Amino acid sequence: MSGPEARGDLRLETLTTCIEDAVELGYRQLAVSGGEPLLYKALSGLLSYARRLGMLTSITSNGMLITAERWESLAHLVDVLAISIDGSPLQHDQIRCHEGAFASTTANLEVIRSSGVPFGFIFTLTQFNVDDLEFVIRLAAEQGARNVQVHPLTLHGRAASTMPSERPDGIELLAAMIEAIRLGNQHGIAVHVDAVVLPQLMAYRGHFVPLRPVRRLADIAPVLIVEADGTVVPMTHEVNRTLKLGSLTDARLVTLAREWLSEGRGDVLADACERTWEQLSTNDLLHAVYWYDEVAART
Repeated sequence: MSGPEARGDLRLETLTTCIEDAVELGYRQLAVSGGEPLLYKALSGLLSYARRLGMLTSITSNGMLITAERWESLAHLVDVLAISIDGSPLQHDQIRCHEGAFASTTANLEVIRSSGVPFGFIFTLTQFNVDDLEFVIRLAAEQGARNVQVHPLTLHGRAASTMPSERPDGIELLAAMIEAIRLGNQHGIAVHVDAVVLPQLMAYRGHFVPLRPVRRLADIAPVLIVEADGTVVPMTHEVNRTLKLGSLTDARLVTLAREWLSEGRGDVLADACERTWEQLSTNDLLHAVYWYDEVAART
């Protein structure tokens, strides 16, 4: 489960009820991203409630607000922290449209290390920045990060208007996977790229194509996104909006899930997964793909 986007539009009560329902539906992790989660006033309450229900908790942050005073009240509630690092200082500041963003983020890493909370870096891969991956992995090794996650740019939110031509293609994804292995071994850092190649698709079909009829939401949507206005989306922001579950402002998550499945929309999404797998596995795929993007394009 991912979200909420950290603008604070939803009441804490609505979100804690959603977490209760998510646990009942089989979800075991709350990942809070943004926007910037540390701007969300009820963040500690949300994390605390998730922990009470036995969920793992993670935050994705730009790191600029993680001062000692602020982090002291949150550290004991966070299992894993992901810090966004988008390349060299110049590249990072340009992507963030904020001069000094890189310096502010790295200045706060000592606060995180001192708290003992495991942290890693998340690097947004574009069509033009695979060369910056070496800098990020080297920085991770120097700063005590436990891993680097490489996530392809998706054209959602601000990126849709400011970076419309920068989504990485299959060759760039493959280059990132090759570099991840080489540089991860060189620097002793675990590096994961959110992409797959043909042998992985062929070997793990069951992980990509769920059985039908879909009876459990978690079987077809291992990730649920709760947007700032309460809209619940399966899998990825880019999935066709006709497949959204609905809004938490209208009904509880368990109700939305039950109605979504009874209307057969889980099977519609499963059909898209099967079409995606069939097309990719029969096209002599010689590059890498971001699975969620590929499915979304077929919904």
